[in-house]
Amino acid sequence: MELSEHGTDDQLELYALGKLPEAELPVLEEHLLACPACCEKLNGFEQFSLGIRDALVADSLNARAAASWAERFVSGVISTLRRPAFSMALGFAALIVVVALFSQGQTKFAPSASLQLTAMRGEMPYTVPARQFDLTLADGPRDGGPFRVDVVNAIGASMWQGLAESGPAGVRVQLKQRLAQGDYFVRLYGPSGGVVREYGFRVR
Repeated sequence: MELSEHGTDDQLELYALGKLPEAELPVLEEHLLACPACCEKLNGFEQFSLGIRDALVADSLNARAAASWAERFVSGVISTLRRPAFSMALGFAALIVVVALFSQGQTKFAPSASLQLTAMRGEMPYTVPARQFDLTLADGPRDGGPFRVDVVNAIGASMWQGLAESGPAGVRVQLKQRLAQGDYFVRLYGPSGGVVREYGFRVR
C-alpha cells in the first residue's frame, strides 16, 4: 500500500483489533499520521470493538451472577430441608393431606340415629349410617327384664350384644356401635334364653 492510498475497511478493522499482519503495519501507521479520514474511520472501529468487548464482559458477569444466585437458592432449599423442625412440619402436612384424602373416600357417619322397630313384618325401616343407634322395640315385652339383645348383620355375624330395659314405649336399646350400609337384625331374648322377637332395619 502506497502512502497516498487510504487503508481499506478490513485493514482498519484488523488494525483496531490488533490483528493486522506485521508487514502492513508500518505503511498503514505512516498513512494514519497524515490522513484524518482514515483516523476517523479507525476511531469508529475502535469504539465498536470496545462496545462489543464491554457487552461480552457484561453478559459473562450476568451469567455468573445468575449461576451464583441459583446455587445460593438451591443451597438454601437443601439446608432448609435438612432442618429437623422443617422436616417434621413437612411430614405433618403430608399426613394431614393423606388423612383428608382417606376420609373423603369413606362413608359419612351421622352422630346418631333413632328407629322404632316392630317385629319382622313387611318392609324394614331404614336410616343413614351413624355412629350410634337408639332403637325402640315397640312390640316387645312391657315388663320384666333386663333383656339380652343381639344385633347381627345380614350374614349373621354379631355386631353388638348387651342388655336392655323395658319401658312404656317398649324395650330401649342404645347401640353404641358404628354401622355402615347394610341390613341388620335385632334379636330379643326372653328370661329362658330363647328368642322372643326378631326385628330388622336397614342402613343405607
